[in-house]
Amino acid sequence: MIKIRKQMKKLFRNTVAFLTLMLAFLPAESQIPDSITIEKIAVTARPSVDSITIRWAPLTFKVWQSGNVHGYKIERFAITRNGSIIHPEKAILHPSVKPLPHDQWEKLVHNKYAAIAAQALFGDRFEVDLRQSDIFTIVNKVRENEQRFAFALFSADMSPEVARASGLWFADKQVKKGEKYLYRVFVNSIDSLRGSIFIGPEDPYHLPQPKNLKADFKNQIVSLKWDKDLINYYTASIVERSDDGVHFTSISDSPLVTVSPTDTLDTRYEYALDSLKDLSKIYSYRVKGITAFGETGPPSDVVAGKATPSVDRVPYISGVENKENKILEIQWDFPHTNNLAIKGFNIERSSQPKGKISSITEKLLPPDTRVFEDQLPKQVNYYRVSAHGLDGEQYHSHVYFAQLVDSVAPTSPIGLEVIVNDSGSVSLFWKTNPELDIYGYRIYKAYHQSEELAQITSEPIRQSFYTDHVDLNTLNEVVYYSVMAVDVNQNHSSLSEILKVALPDKVKPLAPVFLPVENTYGGVSLRWPPGASEDIRQYAVYRKSPGQAVWKQVKIIDALSDTIYNYLDENSVPGDIHYYTVVSIDETGLESEPANPVIGIRIDHGLRPSIAWKKPFINREQNQITLTWNYTEPQIKNFKIFRSTDHKPPIVIRIVDGSKREFSDTIIPGQYYSYRIMAVFDDEHKSSMSNEILFRY
Repeated sequence: MIKIRKQMKKLFRNTVAFLTLMLAFLPAESQIPDSITIEKIAVTARPSVDSITIRWAPLTFKVWQSGNVHGYKIERFAITRNGSIIHPEKAILHPSVKPLPHDQWEKLVHNKYAAIAAQALFGDRFEVDLRQSDIFTIVNKVRENEQRFAFALFSADMSPEVARASGLWFADKQVKKGEKYLYRVFVNSIDSLRGSIFIGPEDPYHLPQPKNLKADFKNQIVSLKWDKDLINYYTASIVERSDDGVHFTSISDSPLVTVSPTDTLDTRYEYALDSLKDLSKIYSYRVKGITAFGETGPPSDVVAGKATPSVDRVPYISGVENKENKILEIQWDFPHTNNLAIKGFNIERSSQPKGKISSITEKLLPPDTRVFEDQLPKQVNYYRVSAHGLDGEQYHSHVYFAQLVDSVAPTSPIGLEVIVNDSGSVSLFWKTNPELDIYGYRIYKAYHQSEELAQITSEPIRQSFYTDHVDLNTLNEVVYYSVMAVDVNQNHSSLSEILKVALPDKVKPLAPVFLPVENTYGGVSLRWPPGASEDIRQYAVYRKSPGQAVWKQVKIIDALSDTIYNYLDENSVPGDIHYYTVVSIDETGLESEPANPVIGIRIDHGLRPSIAWKKPFINREQNQITLTWNYTEPQIKNFKIFRSTDHKPPIVIRIVDGSKREFSDTIIPGQYYSYRIMAVFDDEHKSSMSNEILFRY
């Protein structure tokens, strides 16, 4: 049964909720034009043909305290008559409505809510000790003023008799048909403490039916919930039960109050619980609302159901018997006292301990079954027994492992692949074996094709990939891997096909060794034999001058099958000293240490490089040729221009300043011309004679 104590405890923790109930009854039309002050008293009214009953509630402890001391003045203004606005006609209906004196509350001792209200109004300490009902135990030792105030209003909401005794109720029996009134409730001597409502005796008034009542029957408890949207009409609810569907009685001595929801409850619903004693009976439930005037609204629709026996144990698989290695018989324990609580059993099976588990029974086994034979077991089986409760829940056993005897080795793994990075991490992958009873894989490794593979895993690995590490700073260029499959019965497959893995080259090639240097007029000639490393693919030649810190690469030579490699430095400056070195580069781009440097000096024959002509320009209108050239050598004094006409010996026809790079000459049609140029330096050295430009004009 629902205990009112539980509801009161919730109410005790949510005292503010009681005050909001009164505000909810205030209709929109009660907001009057002449009152711009925030009202401190909530007012509601119940119209009838011959009277209007007014209920009010102060909104703070101080207003309630002032009303108890000074009393409430009730005023009425006639505002409209037969639909027309009239000059307001004022009437004082009561000069001072107050709570009953202390001695008059004793006649209300039969009313449990009166005891709470009296203690709140007159008690030196807010303690209620009425042993005849558990409802009062939760208010013992309550001393705070806000609690005193909240429980006083709560008691008035629960009982019209207490509302009248508390000075929060007035019935106006001097109403007239066709009139509408503005009622105002004041705390005497304090006009700012007031509330109002506008209403007429013929205003429509009806109480709605609670909506969407639902019941959830589980074990011996029924959980009820219904829409909370009628909180503006009702301050409490009555939950009624019937065991014949006709005669209903309340499930508790006291109404259920509207409280603030807990974090676990949906704010859209009211909730209630009830216990069911007889599991064989069908129980019906309905809900009614109670107004602040003590009226009971129409009942909700009826919901019905019956209790279900509870399951207090899960199935326990006690063993699996292997019959001729063809059938596996599953045996389990389950209390026979729980047979009435279940629909039956379902047997489930998986080939993996944590894999997808599926039913192997076409329909539920009867509740008294404790043995099942799997006629088509797998090689490896993980069984689970599930009891299907009448409450819609499933109760699962632990998973139990069983297998058939197996002496057949699995197939060798296939599809080996590998990824090797520059740090020496080797990632092996292969296809998962098709057998369902595979336990794992063993990994084997060797550095030479001729040596025996050695196991590198201490125990079988469960996944179809493995990460190994090899030292790349050795002369080993390859490594070999193989994989073996192992099933749950320790049957081993043969080794997979051996996978040859090329390792990244981290060992530098050996440096070349120079042969003696040859210095010639044409340049410095360098020679060296092939390096000792087999994977050398190129040689890089470097040069620098004395005093330079950085070597400059001057040539890349591919490593072929030559017995001697050579390089002639034709760009060296005659007479200048140069240092040379060479570096071996292997197929992975690793470079050797530089060869020991050697010195080379190109023999100086006294002549500087020759000058290169640009394309000449001939102006036929002016019979003139313009010659231009490129020359980047420094410290040039002048250029000597040589000309030959009709194949005669060349003569110097012009000396051009060393800063110029252009010369123009007049030519005669019908003759052969050839031109050459030579540079003269400041130190009187000369360049070689240039190639000739030869043409007929």
